[in-house]
Amino acid sequence: MARKINAAAFKARCLALIDEVAESGEPITITKRGKAKVQIVAVREKPKTLWGATKGTFKILGDIVGPIVEDWDEEREVRNIRGQFDDPPARYSHRSVADRTGAKARKSGKAKLRRRSRRS
Repeated sequence: MARKINAAAFKARCLALIDEVAESGEPITITKRGKAKVQIVAVREKPKTLWGATKGTFKILGDIVGPIVEDWDEEREVRNIRGQFDDPPARYSHRSVADRTGAKARKSGKAKLRRRSRRS
């Protein structure tokens, strides 16, 4: 049975009564002039799960555990996860900076303008 309390008494002990309801879980009914006006109830949150939220929205057909592709190579996939690639990634396929011995050095500063010689 819910406990009843007058509005004036609730106003005087509001925070203590809220803590009491939260701990015990028993609701308190607040009355005004002998009539029930408000009921204080502890909040009990239901856990949200993916299965409960999507219940009845889709249907699973066939094998959901096996691979989608027929020629899927599990060993190759494990090597890729561990970093043992069959071929190097594209960002490492170019020559390193140390190998550029024949490359010309860039000119520093502003480019000089060439003026035509005046013909007299």
